[in-house]
Amino acid sequence: MTLVEWADSIIPYVSQFDNIGKLLDDDWQKWGVSLLQPLSLDGSFLPDPYGFTDWREWATRLCEELS
Repeated sequence: MTLVEWADSIIPYVSQFDNIGKLLDDDWQKWGVSLLQPLSLDGSFLPDPYGFTDWREWATRLCEELS
């Protein structure tokens, strides 16, 4: 699965919290930060994408926290 495919697949889940835009380039960290505030409203501790160098590692941690 590519980065954009993964981001597209998660948007329906996270869009219930806010209007999350599509990832249009490879700046997954910037896009990931846009998820932090709206998704943290439910009390979840979400991983900061800038703490990761690989989007797959961050995506895995994010999904663990959201499940």
